[in-house]
Amino acid sequence: MKFSLQNIVLMVLMLASAGLAAALRPTINLADERTPIDLKAMVPADFGDWRQNVFTSAQIINPQTQEVLDKIYSETLTRTYVNSKGYQIMLSIAYGKSQSDALQLHKPEVCYPAQGFRLESKQSGVLALGASEVPATRLMTSLQQRKEPVTYWTVVGDHVTKSGTDKKLTEMRYALQNRIPDGLLIRVSSIDGNTSNAYAIHGEFAKQMIAAIQPAHRERFAGADNASTSWKLSP
Repeated sequence: MKFSLQNIVLMVLMLASAGLAAALRPTINLADERTPIDLKAMVPADFGDWRQNVFTSAQIINPQTQEVLDKIYSETLTRTYVNSKGYQIMLSIAYGKSQSDALQLHKPEVCYPAQGFRLESKQSGVLALGASEVPATRLMTSLQQRKEPVTYWTVVGDHVTKSGTDKKLTEMRYALQNRIPDGLLIRVSSIDGNTSNAYAIHGEFAKQMIAAIQPAHRERFAGADNASTSWKLSP
C-alpha cells in the first residue's frame, strides 16, 4: 500500500498530537496539596443576620439521586437559612475533588428544567463579595405558582469561571502545571416573585457568608485571582 505525502504528514501530526496530549495529562490532584474541604465545618450555620432553619419546608432542588451525586461530587451541602425578617434562602454547594465536565452538567440552568421548572431568564455579570468581585449567573425559574430566582457561581482551583470556555482554559492552565484542579459550585435561591428583591438579598447573603468563612478558607469559595470588571449584576 502506498501512502501519499499528505497522508504521511497527517499521520505524523496525529501521533504527535496524541503524544503531546499524553505528556500534558496531569497526574497530581491540587486538592491533595490543600486543606481538605469540609463544607459543614467551613460554612457557618449562623452568620450575620442569617440562621440555619432546620424546620423549613422549602424544597432545595437536587435532581440527581444521592447515588449519582456521590459519583459526581466528593461532598455536598444543602441548607436553608432565615433572617430576622423571616426571609428564607436556600443554599446548595457541591464540591468535586477532581474537576471534570460533571460539574458543568450540574449547572442550575440544566438541573432546574430537569425537575420540570421553566427557565424564564438568564443573566451574567459580577457579584460583589466584600473585597472580591466574582463572575456569577442569575436565573429566573418557575414551577406553576412557585417563582424561584437563582444566583450561582463556580470555582475551579483558585479561579471563579465565567463560562464553559473559561472553565476549560482554567483546567488547561492547571494541566500545564501537572495539576488536576478541584471545583465548587455555590448556588443561592429563594421563593420570591420579586426578582429585584430576591437578587439583592442573594447578594447580601453571599457577601455575609463569605465574610463569615475563616480567612484561610475564604479563597476556596470566592477565588483568589478575580479581577474587577466594568459592571455589576443589577439588583
